[in-house]
Amino acid sequence: MPGIQGVVEAYQSCLPKLQLYGPTNIAPIIQKVAKSASEETNTKQYFILLILTDGVITDMADTREAIVHASHLPMSVIIVGVGNADFSDMQMLDGDDGILRSPKGEPVLRDIVQFVPFRNF
Repeated sequence: MPGIQGVVEAYQSCLPKLQLYGPTNIAPIIQKVAKSASEETNTKQYFILLILTDGVITDMADTREAIVHASHLPMSVIIVGVGNADFSDMQMLDGDDGILRSPKGEPVLRDIVQFVPFRNF
């Protein structure tokens, strides 16, 4: 099924088969998609990474660094927080409350992250 309903149905069908555990390290998957985006020669290609997480990010510094690097590439990251965890740190990645910076102080080129707490919907 296409669209967001297809994503929701795929998630619901996979969830009973998964064992969720921590730590929640997001930087490696952002880096993997960024590598693919950097190797893409078709200028009409755009990458959207959808991350569904039930936990707080445990590699925040590495994730910030990966997002700053990825902000120069044709990609965006959508993070959906599932469950009742405290996702307050995720708001920093979103960039709505200020410019996200790497731990070294380098700012993102553009805001590529959207965080959505699923429980709000």
